[in-house]
Amino acid sequence: MTDAPLGEGGEGVVFRTDNDQLAVKIFKHTSETSTEDVAGKLDRLRWLPLDDVPICRPLEPLATPHFGYVMELLHDMVAWRSISNAPKENIEQWYAEHGGLSRRLVLLARCAEVLRTLHERGIVYGDVSPGNILVSSTAAFTEVWLIDADNLQTESTTAATPLATQDYTAPELLRRLSGNTASSDMHSFAVIAYETLTTNHPLYGDHVMEGPVEYEVDAQYGRIPWIDHSSDALNRTTSGFPAVEVTTARLRDLFARTFEAGMTDPHARPSAGEWADALWTAAARTVRCVACPHTYFAVSAYCPWCEMKRPAALVVTVEERFPRLGEFASVVLPRNELTHVLQKDVELVIRARTTHLAPGDPNRPVLSLKWDGGENIRVQNLDTRAIRRVPPRGGNGMQFFPGTKAKDNAAAPWSIHFGTEHRPHRIVRVSPASNGSGRAR
Repeated sequence: MTDAPLGEGGEGVVFRTDNDQLAVKIFKHTSETSTEDVAGKLDRLRWLPLDDVPICRPLEPLATPHFGYVMELLHDMVAWRSISNAPKENIEQWYAEHGGLSRRLVLLARCAEVLRTLHERGIVYGDVSPGNILVSSTAAFTEVWLIDADNLQTESTTAATPLATQDYTAPELLRRLSGNTASSDMHSFAVIAYETLTTNHPLYGDHVMEGPVEYEVDAQYGRIPWIDHSSDALNRTTSGFPAVEVTTARLRDLFARTFEAGMTDPHARPSAGEWADALWTAAARTVRCVACPHTYFAVSAYCPWCEMKRPAALVVTVEERFPRLGEFASVVLPRNELTHVLQKDVELVIRARTTHLAPGDPNRPVLSLKWDGGENIRVQNLDTRAIRRVPPRGGNGMQFFPGTKAKDNAAAPWSIHFGTEHRPHRIVRVSPASNGSGRAR
């Protein structure tokens, strides 16, 4: 094993091994663990529906006197803390080097989707913390995997001993009012999300950090208001990045629901699906500064990091069309939450979650758009099936086959239809916008 741990949660520590495809988890509380306990956990995992879930699977228990197991491991992955635990100096540089705002939003969205998949299958993760989540080690990639699969369980009874990591534990677990649930998972996720975006723990503002250590416990129980409480400014912070600069209004609402009503009512917290949708929406509305390495929301006229004017951009909108049914006319509904920003000279890859009603693999690349800042938009079909390009005047359009490229006029671009006129489907349109983009909400 290596000396430095790869990840650490409330139950154990994970280490790399000399075999870069394997890792080892060592349980912390060995007096409460036996080889039979470990083997039993691994056996139960084989019955859980984990197909297509990005989670490192346990393989074999360790031989005595050690208590733990061997797990599979991916190459080039590091613990989530690498993007959430800010250094004391050069924070802005560190933030940009790890992918800036845009990458953090995408990583959080992917993590929320993993939790959504588990929860939809009746599975609770149990110990959501920065030490139990792995991300790609380089900023060019956005893979997210969970470790500590032995945490997985169905929702616990109040008699069960909860799994949790200090600073990320839901209040009802601290009070022993409940075992691990999907709602307790989402409290932990919200703490990670706020910390990752702002570099602040949402419960530890200036009042807590400058007070006695007992204030941290009070904050975790919900006795002290969180940093951005809607009506109580007691625990505001002067450190980190203001939430208004690194979150959208929709995300701030989800945080408020979690850390206000959600501190006493777990059912008031947003679900993993709500988080995933809001985070994907936010990520799609960022632009890359042309003068510094940061990304930011296109709603800002200037880069909040260096004050350079926002680059030119077009708005990419999405609609859903429902065909004529008997005497009823066809209906077209805007899907504003799926809006993207197409920045000059930056390729925009649109994925199946945006273009299809039933996407299958939501991360599948489907369409590539690139605007030269003038009259031309390059369009390419990245999918494995044909789509339709329809001219501004309307009509049935023409088939656009996989791999095919086309050039559109930015002043009057064609619309892209992901289905036939006789079936419900989505439509992607590029619309010029003189001020750069629609509001990021």
